[in-house]
Amino acid sequence: MLFAVCVVVAQLDRDYIRDKILEGQRAAASRSNHGGRPQVIDDDTLVFARPVRDTGVPISEIAKNSPSRPASTPRSASTRISPIRGTTLPSAVRTPPR
Repeated sequence: MLFAVCVVVAQLDRDYIRDKILEGQRAAASRSNHGGRPQVIDDDTLVFARPVRDTGVPISEIAKNSPSRPASTPRSASTRISPIRGTTLPSAVRTPPR
């Protein structure tokens, strides 16, 4: 009997949490904030990528040469290489190895 009461209370709590989450999502959507990750492929990228794909170029090559390819954030291990390919940073800027 006690177990059944605990199950009912837990289910009511889950329902309450779900209702509050949905309420918050509806409120955010009314402010034009739909959450989630930003789109990686925009309309300009599609205009570039579709004709290239139709010529038979592999998708991995299209992704490498895409004009709106996001820049990656360098990690501490790669700080010795400048964002400009092929050049190195001055030694004063380098992060010492750990």
